[in-house]
Amino acid sequence: MVNSLAEQPSSRLLKHIVRCYLRLTDNSRACEALKTCLPEILRDTTFNSCLREDPTTKRWLQQLINNVTLGSRATAFLAGVGFEHILGN
Repeated sequence: MVNSLAEQPSSRLLKHIVRCYLRLTDNSRACEALKTCLPEILRDTTFNSCLREDPTTKRWLQQLINNVTLGSRATAFLAGVGFEHILGN
C-alpha cells in the first residue's frame, strides 16, 4: 500500500497509513517489530510534498519515526523534537 502511494500520492491516504503505524507503536512488541519492517519510504523524503500540505500528518510521521527509533516510552518526553531534517523543516 505504501509503495503504491509513492506512485500515486494521496495526502488523505497517507494520513490514515501514518496514523495506523503510529497507533501500532503504542504496543511495545509492535514498535520493536516496526524497527525492521517500517517501509523505508516513510523514513525518507518521498512524501515531503504531501506533508507540506498537512501539518498533522507531518507531526504524526515525526512521532512515528521517533517512536520506532527510540522506543515509544523513550519518546514520551521528546514530543516535538527530532527528525525535522527528514521532514524538510
